[in-house]
Amino acid sequence: MRPIRCSAAPYSKSHAIPHPQISPIGRPCCSMIVKDTSMLSKILFPQYAGLDTEEASLLYQEEQVVNSRTNRLFAVLMLIQACAAFGLALLISPQTWAGAASSTHPHIWGSAILAILLGVIPAYLGWFQAKNPMTRYVMAISQAGFSALFIHISGGRTEVHFYVFLSLAFLSLYRDPLVLLLSSVIIAADHILRGLLWPYSIFGLADPALLLVVEHAIWLVIEVAVLLVGIYASLKEAAGRCRQQVANRRQHLALNMAIDQLRPVFDRAAQGDLTVDIPEIQDQHVKSLQTDLDRTIRSWNRVIATFSRSVAGVTTSSSHLYSSSTNLSQSIQIQSDSLNAILNEVESLHQSIQSIRQNVSRAENATETANTIALQGEQSLAESEHSMKIIEESADQMIATVSTIQELAKQTNMLALNASIEAARSGEAGRGFAVVAQQVKELAGHCDKNVALVTQMIHQTRQHIRIGVEKSSRTSHQFKEVCSAVASINHETSGISTLTQDQGDSAERLRQQIANLKELHQSTRQNGDQLSSEGDVLEKLAHQLRECVHQFKFQAETEPMLTST
Repeated sequence: MRPIRCSAAPYSKSHAIPHPQISPIGRPCCSMIVKDTSMLSKILFPQYAGLDTEEASLLYQEEQVVNSRTNRLFAVLMLIQACAAFGLALLISPQTWAGAASSTHPHIWGSAILAILLGVIPAYLGWFQAKNPMTRYVMAISQAGFSALFIHISGGRTEVHFYVFLSLAFLSLYRDPLVLLLSSVIIAADHILRGLLWPYSIFGLADPALLLVVEHAIWLVIEVAVLLVGIYASLKEAAGRCRQQVANRRQHLALNMAIDQLRPVFDRAAQGDLTVDIPEIQDQHVKSLQTDLDRTIRSWNRVIATFSRSVAGVTTSSSHLYSSSTNLSQSIQIQSDSLNAILNEVESLHQSIQSIRQNVSRAENATETANTIALQGEQSLAESEHSMKIIEESADQMIATVSTIQELAKQTNMLALNASIEAARSGEAGRGFAVVAQQVKELAGHCDKNVALVTQMIHQTRQHIRIGVEKSSRTSHQFKEVCSAVASINHETSGISTLTQDQGDSAERLRQQIANLKELHQSTRQNGDQLSSEGDVLEKLAHQLRECVHQFKFQAETEPMLTST
């Protein structure tokens, strides 16, 4: 065979797997695989074709594990077959008879000896020498011997011949064509020798049975061919698996070497040094990783540079924001104090307007009362004036009546005078009548005097009544003017009351607006305080970000990124 060069990446010799040297009786060593080009080697060991030293060594190790496990399995199987062979020998023909005498049949001792040779010794080797390459060949010989022994014990029964096929199937677990061929050769030799020399032992016939030997040989060849196909397929699969494992291992080693080269880059990048140079990686599988890492470092470099400038701007802006928010908070506090003072003044104004409104309401009530009283006085004066006019008219009637009485008194006086004259003429006869006439004359004089006095008093009373009527008229006119003034005052008072009502409503609305403005200002103040606090936090965060950025070492300007090949 010619050695096959691996297309994977080169790897360090320190990572190579040690190549075990194998006995020529077992698997050939790696040097034999490389140098031996004989057809026999390709037939017996096809799994090593096309494998290099490391792949062959890995396949050998895998086969050694499989063979060790299979040897232990056959060790148990050998003991079971030994016990079964000895038991069948005792059960089928335990004794031989010569007349009345009997003795143990010779094949019992033969079975016991063969059971020990074919069972115990291989079982010991399979259990305690499981890794020895010779053990599986001993197992092949022993298994072929057990097949022959079971056929002999059964007297050549046909169904027992199937145990041969079962034995070959068991031996195929070794995945070794040489084991299968060795056992097949022994079985074939046993069939030929015993079929020709002792046919009863193998076929239960007295005469040689060459045709049966040929028939059994054909079936044996068919089974061996099928088993060899399965073995070769399994070995090919194992070789492919080992080749893939070696390729994966080499790729893993190449990746480890590349990672070892890139690890310092990651370490320096983790410490914040983004100026690190990416080493050149020869492995094509890691080449893209190198390109991506270089592009990532450059991207980080640009991002950190941009972030550094942004952090510087944010730091300055946060400082200005903190200063502005502090000034805004102070201005809001001053405005809050001013609003409180204005609200207090508006409260005082509202209270003053309420007090004025109450006073105006009382004045309005007083003017309404005065107006009512003035109207009542005006009405009383009008009634008094009317009564005085009636009295004046009555005085005029009294004057007329008194004038009539005075006229009657004058006539009576004249009549008395005439009566006195007539009495004087009558003499003594008319003296009494003269006395009466004199008395009537005196009474008429007194009546005239009293009537004159009454007339004078009536004229004085009338004069006083006329003066009272005139004064009453003037008083009534003045009362009308007072009522008009009181009505005007009442109207003005009503206007003042309405005005104070409007002013009170306006003051109340102003107070409500100022209260709302105060609440809004309070919310603004809280927002200002929060803005100031957030500005302080933002300034601290900006300083922290600046400290974080200062932990990185980067370049302000970077070269263009590499493109992946």
